[in-house]
Amino acid sequence: MNFGNVKVHDSLNGILAHTMTIEGKKFLKGRIISKEDQEYFIKHNIDNLICAKLSKKDIHEDDAANILAKIFNNTTLALEKAFTGRANILANKSGLLVIDEDKIHKFNKTSNSITIATLNNNSKVKKGEMIATIKIIPFSIEEKSVKIIEKLNFKKSLFIHPFKDQKCALLLTHLNKENIKLNYISEKKIKDRLEKLNCTLELVNTCEHDTKKITENIQYFLNQNINIILILGSSAIVDINDKIPEAIKNANGNIIRFGMPVDPGNLLLLGKIKKIPIIGLPGCARSPSLNGFDWVLERVLSGNNISDIDISNMGVGGLLKTINKREISNSKDKKYKITNIILAAGQSKRMLKDNKLLIKINKQSMIDKMVSTSLNSSADSTVVVLGYQSDIIQEIIQNKEIITIVNKDYKKGLSSSLQCGISALPDDCDAAIIILADMPNIKSKIIDSLINNFNPQKNKSIIIPTFNGKKGNPILLDRKYFPDIISVKGDKGAKDIIVNNKNSILEIPQKDSSVLNDIDTKEDLSLYLKNNS
Repeated sequence: MNFGNVKVHDSLNGILAHTMTIEGKKFLKGRIISKEDQEYFIKHNIDNLICAKLSKKDIHEDDAANILAKIFNNTTLALEKAFTGRANILANKSGLLVIDEDKIHKFNKTSNSITIATLNNNSKVKKGEMIATIKIIPFSIEEKSVKIIEKLNFKKSLFIHPFKDQKCALLLTHLNKENIKLNYISEKKIKDRLEKLNCTLELVNTCEHDTKKITENIQYFLNQNINIILILGSSAIVDINDKIPEAIKNANGNIIRFGMPVDPGNLLLLGKIKKIPIIGLPGCARSPSLNGFDWVLERVLSGNNISDIDISNMGVGGLLKTINKREISNSKDKKYKITNIILAAGQSKRMLKDNKLLIKINKQSMIDKMVSTSLNSSADSTVVVLGYQSDIIQEIIQNKEIITIVNKDYKKGLSSSLQCGISALPDDCDAAIIILADMPNIKSKIIDSLINNFNPQKNKSIIIPTFNGKKGNPILLDRKYFPDIISVKGDKGAKDIIVNNKNSILEIPQKDSSVLNDIDTKEDLSLYLKNNS
C-alpha cells in the first residue's frame, strides 16, 4: 500500500485518509475516490490529496477483517460484517466463554497492523454480546500477513460452552437448632444462582454440623442421580481437616482445593466423588453479589474441568469487593443504549424509474424526513443503510449527526441491509430499532414509545407497534437477537425472529394506521401526498 500525498489526477480508486468538507459537501475518511469525486476536487482547485492506494497484493481493511473473522467461526459464534476495518464477533449462545490465550497472543504477534481484542477468559456471556473484535489498523493489509494467520487453526480459540441442565443437591448444616429463616435465605439465593445457569435445585436437606451426619447426607445424594452437591455449613470451613472436608473424604471423595485467591470467596472448598463435583460453600454464597463461588460454579456447570491450578490462577482480577460496589452503583439507574437503523438501500422497483426516497414531501425528501424523525426521537444514535443511488442520498443527509454504511450487496435483499446495519452499531448498543425508510408517517413519538417500553429484565425484548391487532413497523430488537439477524438470508427481515420468540414480544397499540403504511407504488405515493400536502 502506498500512503501519502497524491495528485488528484492520480487518485482514482484511492482511499481518502481524512474527512474533507468542500463547499458544504463532506467526503468521509475511508471513501474510495470515484471519477465524479475527482471532477469535484478539480473544479474546486484541489490539487493534492492524502490517500492510500492499494497494490495488487493488498487486501482492503474490510475484506481482510472478514477473512480473519471467519477463521474463528464455529457454531457458538456469530460474525458481523466488517465496517471501517472492524469485524465484531458475537456470542451465538449464552454460556461460558473459554479462550485459547496462546492462540490469541500468536494472532496479535503476526503483524502490528492486525489485532484482536477479546473479553476476559472464562467470562459468562449472553447471546448477542460482543465477545471479540478484529481490527485492521491501516486501510489495507498485505495478503501474505493474512495467509500466515489463515494457516493456523483458530476454530475453537473462542468457544462458548452452554450451561448444562443439571440436577443439584444442597445440604445446609446447623449447630444444635436449625435456623429456619437463615436456611430459607440460603436456599433462595443459591436457587436463584443455579436457575440463571440452567441448573435446577433438586434436593435440599438439613442436618447437624457433624462429620457423620454430613457423610450420610452426601451418600444419600449420590444415590439420587445428582450431578453436583453443594454444602453450606453453619460454620465456615477453616481447615482442610474440618468437618465438611472430612465428611467428603469419608464418602470416598477427594479434595481438589481448599481456599481460593478470590475475595469474597476465600473459604471455598472443591472436591469430587467419582465424577460428581462437590463444593463446600463460603458464607458469601448467601449474598447476591459476585463472589468466588460464582466463578467455580460457572466452570463446573459449563462442563469444563477445574483444577487446583485453575483456582490458583483466579487471583489476578480476584478482588471482587470493588467490582461489586461499582456494579451496584452502575445498576441503580440503568439507561439502555438504543440505536435506530434506517433501511434505505432498496431499488424502488415498483415505483418504475423513480427512487421514492428522493421524492419531496412538503419540500423535504422522504429520506431526509425519516432521518429527521429518527434524530428527533430519544434514541442515542442513528445508522442509515444505503445501497441503490447511495451517492445521491449521501449528499442529501451528509450534514446530519448519523452513521452511514453502504450495503454493496443490496440487490440480495432486505437481510443483507439488516446485517450491514447491525455491523455499524455502536459497541455499547443494547437494542436496535429497525425503521423502514419508506414509512414517512412514522413520528418520533412512536419510536419513543418503543424505547420507553423496552425492558429485557422483564422479558420485554421485542417491542412492536400494532393497529387493530395487526403488527407494524418500526420494531425494537434486543441485542440478543443480533446473531439471529446475522444468519437470515434472502429478501426478508426479522419475521422469523418474531415468530420464534412470541413470549418476548410486547405489543404497543396505536391510534392510527401509520405503523402499517409504507409507500411501494405510485398509487401509494399519490394517496400519501393527497393526505399530507
